Amino acid sequence: MVQEIQHISSDSAAKKTAESLPLPNEPEAAANFEQEQPPWESFDDHIDDEGKRKPPTAEQVVAMDKSLAELGAAFAGSNLNWHLDGGLNISLHKGEYIGNHKDVDVSVEQNELAQVEAQLEKSGYGLFLSRTADATKNKVLRRVSFKDFNQSASEHMLIAAIDDRGKVRRDKALNFVDVHIIQRNERGEALGEAGVVIPEKWNEPQTIEYKGQQINLSHPAKVLYYKLHQSRNYDRTDAQRLVETGKITPDDMDDIERTFEDEFAANRERGKKIFVEVAKQCTPEMTAEEMLPLFLANETVKERGPEIAKMFEVLVQKLAESPDRSAERMFSIALDLFGIVERDNKKRAEIAAVRQQVIDVQRIKQLQSEIKA
Repeated sequence: MVQEIQHISSDSAAKKTAESLPLPNEPEAAANFEQEQPPWESFDDHIDDEGKRKPPTAEQVVAMDKSLAELGAAFAGSNLNWHLDGGLNISLHKGEYIGNHKDVDVSVEQNELAQVEAQLEKSGYGLFLSRTADATKNKVLRRVSFKDFNQSASEHMLIAAIDDRGKVRRDKALNFVDVHIIQRNERGEALGEAGVVIPEKWNEPQTIEYKGQQINLSHPAKVLYYKLHQSRNYDRTDAQRLVETGKITPDDMDDIERTFEDEFAANRERGKKIFVEVAKQCTPEMTAEEMLPLFLANETVKERGPEIAKMFEVLVQKLAESPDRSAERMFSIALDLFGIVERDNKKRAEIAAVRQQVIDVQRIKQLQSEIKA
């Protein structure tokens, strides 16, 4: 059905202090150890009252330049399929920083993680999983090997700078890099949200030279696709600035629209399975109180926690008003109750508006070309 029905702490005795951190030449011991780090810096100060990124200061520009130089150096000489994502990608496509970028986002292939780890270690970086129960408190970084480098509901995938004993260092411009794993199906096709296949060209790096370093950029359509999945105000303005570069084409919008439609269908199919399973156990005589545990016992529902449970409490009350306990009726009620149709249509309208912006930008480029000719 929907994303609405769909993301730890280690034993303290297993914690190791910085003094006991393993040396890099002890791979059998280097897989798991933890280090606390200060809370992440709030990004609110870099956003104006309209929800847009503030222009970067001269000092921030210097820091971002240095970070990009260190990024290029970290992957230099490798044949790895890596690329820069996120807002920083938009800045490089535009040719100037659209704001101060607190994060560096990088995509790497799942089947190349062993090589990624080896490449990064040569440059003084390691793979980490980060967690924190409270954004105002220290975060815990857990060093892992490539085999355990997978995001969970409670841990975030990062690349962090380390010293020769594996201790996190904070004197590098490039640090705490957000990592996105390119997942592929059994046919080798790259997957996006909801496990749908995305265009292969989105995962082919677009290489540029930036201040003497080779930087691999993600395809602009891929960046726009993920920006359209976000709800933060500056993601919307980021998307607009990306469109203004002229790097997004109507064909790209076709790909984005088709991918979202595949997601809508995949989410609904996933949701339908919940109701098919519950419908097999329901009888016309069941009360709401008797039906609710059937839903809450479903693994997919349990993953969503107490908030989704409250929505199912309302759902079973509506189901109890009729003896029709078919999966089709359950699903029909859920689509309306959870606002799925409205949500999908809202996203379609948003994509249509971006498409019109793309068309307008392309027309302006064409006119400018004709004037110059």
